Amino acid sequence: MCAVLLLGSMHGDPYPDNYFTSPLNIPLILSGGYGEMRSNHFHAGLDIKTQGRTGLPVLAAADGWISRINVNAGGYGNALYINHPNGHQTVYAHLDSFAEPVASFIEQHQYSQESFEVQIFPERNQFPVSQGEIIARSGNSGSSGGPHLHFEIRDAGTAEPLNPLLFGIDVKDSLPPRIFRFKVYALDDDSVIRLRDSQTGGWRIVSGRESAFVDVRTAADGSYEPARVSRIEAAGRIGFGIQTHDYHEGATNRLGAYRILLTANGNRLFSSVMERFSFSTTRFLNAHVDYAERRSSGRWVQRSYLLPGNELAIYDAPGRGILEAGGSDAVHEMHYSVEDAFGHSSRLSFTVLGADPATPGQPDSDAGASTEIMHWDRTFTYATQDMSLRIPARALYDDERFSYEVLPRVEGRTFSDRHRIHDAGTPLHTAMTVRLAADDVPPQLYDKVLVGMTDSRGRISSAGGAYSGGNVSTQVRSFGTFAIVADTTAPTISPLRHSRTARSRALRLRVRDDLSGIASFRAEIDGEWRLFEHDAKNSLFEHRLDERTPPGEHILTVRVVDNKGNIGHLELPFRR
Repeated sequence: MCAVLLLGSMHGDPYPDNYFTSPLNIPLILSGGYGEMRSNHFHAGLDIKTQGRTGLPVLAAADGWISRINVNAGGYGNALYINHPNGHQTVYAHLDSFAEPVASFIEQHQYSQESFEVQIFPERNQFPVSQGEIIARSGNSGSSGGPHLHFEIRDAGTAEPLNPLLFGIDVKDSLPPRIFRFKVYALDDDSVIRLRDSQTGGWRIVSGRESAFVDVRTAADGSYEPARVSRIEAAGRIGFGIQTHDYHEGATNRLGAYRILLTANGNRLFSSVMERFSFSTTRFLNAHVDYAERRSSGRWVQRSYLLPGNELAIYDAPGRGILEAGGSDAVHEMHYSVEDAFGHSSRLSFTVLGADPATPGQPDSDAGASTEIMHWDRTFTYATQDMSLRIPARALYDDERFSYEVLPRVEGRTFSDRHRIHDAGTPLHTAMTVRLAADDVPPQLYDKVLVGMTDSRGRISSAGGAYSGGNVSTQVRSFGTFAIVADTTAPTISPLRHSRTARSRALRLRVRDDLSGIASFRAEIDGEWRLFEHDAKNSLFEHRLDERTPPGEHILTVRVVDNKGNIGHLELPFRR
């Protein structure tokens, strides 16, 4: 049977379970959940499957009024925001189309602004809606990876997204979260963790800010316990992390856990609850998870201790969740509880024994390490003859030993050496400034150069930036390998579907740029601006022919400019 979260609906209850109804008139099956971990952010709502198709009626979840309309090539794509009298706001994103009269209202704004992308804030009484009213059709617009409806419930006063499952949204779920493994962290240079293999009897040693996974298995009572590890000993400050995901009936998609609780000898060491968060702090996800592990293996490991620069407000963690392992007589009975929003939970138990920190075979973590320390709460600068770097205070989440290496340039492709700045497995919260000496850039290319990021396969992507005062500078929010490159190639414009018959209903173009990215797109028919819908993820622009283009001969003119001023042109005669 489906479990129901009973939160009540008393006056003043922040999560009334009888106020909002389903935004779709089909059974709700999720491809993404609230608080689910995504690249650089927590997922802010529910991704509801739409049976693999677009065009399903999207319904207002409660009475209210349309307070905001967004049309974007990426992100949420076509999105509606509805404010409700109870102080909440609902969001409906990745829509295919809007219902009338909103659709015509949006098109009028697009033509008056000569822009596909618009953001509109209607007056409160301009577009009232009733619960269950069709407000749009579901789609796949913006950065959506497939047809679905993204649905949110927000606090209208703060714009903070709230967990929709706390409002009684009818999602069938009788499955507890799954725990895959946990991780142990030696947090200081003198911290030590020893793990004994239950089959070989050998010891694995973790020390000097290193970490190790411990796989788990299902015990006889249905809980989880360590697999292949018969004993865990530790000295110094120790942290833990857990790889866990939630699931529900009808889908195999991994969802986010609602609550994670870790206790030591019955006392709370750490807990996190995905009930609400702020968009202004969502990037702190990179401190919440093991960012380096995610980049190297693809696994989402959630830390059960707080890095110094983590400012998320989802925790209750006395002592920041760090375990002081104590002496050889210390015994720490550790228990994890992972819970979903419907109250289903899974448990993991293990024991950590205090140990002597002087562990034989402990590796020297300082061997070959840089003496330059990047402190998370201080500005860090570094400069050579050809490169200078500035990382603002609080851009990092923890102190790091800085690393830097100069690599040979790529002949014919870069105008500088390649500068490997620290480690791409270390996240940045805010942007650092990188300046590269442009001594070898010809003057005729000053307006075409930018900073490129190169990967291990030699591929180059844009990190932005421009020439000024003998340097090419940019601001970027990730470490990596950087070099000066030039973009001298105009964007390409390729017609995809064009018919010279009266049955032609749409003009479709694929527009691509090889490096710096598209800055502007303008299309005219017979000298007048026309609305082309932009699908950024597929590099597509589409115009649906209407009464503005009568039957007969016409000329489509397109001008595309990239971020380095290279211009692509297309002039295409067609007959309607």
